[in-house]
Amino acid sequence: MTARPSPSALQVLRLVGSAAGGLGLAAGLGAVAVARRDNPLHAFGRVATGTLTVTADAPASGVPLLDHPDHHHCTVRRSRAMSLAHHGPDVMGVAVRIEGAADDGGPADLLLASTGTGGLSRWLLRPHLREDGGPLTTLLPQLGPRGAVWLRLDPAGRSAYDLSWSGTHDRWHRVGRLELDGPWGEDRPLRFAPVDRPLAGLRPPTWVRVLRRPAYQAAQHLTTPAPPPRKRRAP
Repeated sequence: MTARPSPSALQVLRLVGSAAGGLGLAAGLGAVAVARRDNPLHAFGRVATGTLTVTADAPASGVPLLDHPDHHHCTVRRSRAMSLAHHGPDVMGVAVRIEGAADDGGPADLLLASTGTGGLSRWLLRPHLREDGGPLTTLLPQLGPRGAVWLRLDPAGRSAYDLSWSGTHDRWHRVGRLELDGPWGEDRPLRFAPVDRPLAGLRPPTWVRVLRRPAYQAAQHLTTPAPPPRKRRAP
């Protein structure tokens, strides 16, 4: 049996830093949840269904959904990060569930937030005044057959988004459009899990898993009310 190579010092430092960052983020989300008494981030949103039409008119990414023309049914949720007001500056978010796009044939989830789009600014959140005020990206990369991949949505009016992808040093490549079936509807209790349900051909790097998982678990635990205790019957 071939022995697995030992992790490098850089990989160890990245994992330790990600673990500390994930626990810190979980603690921060928990504090916000306790103060607000609801979801710590993106507490209120609007939900719609739509169709993602992939044209694949771009260099191959190695990710099946991005490389093959097709139509995909989606559920889309749009929200503001702090959800303190319906207007004014905030970090915008769009969550997309794409049916049949995961490795096992089930749904795949994407979470995108308003960020910059440059080689460095794509790592930084950027507030906007309106939900359709600017581009949204996956912020953190996922790994595909040809390296790191970021995804991007650009608002194209009130009911559509253009989809693009980029590698670490690549420019953005437009590959399709997500169009809503109708106007935004009422919010629904959806749980999106991009770490556990990535697109087929993509996987979160280990350091991303370590960073995000504690935060997700804390948010779900603190915002899911426990059932009331049963009263004991008098003897």
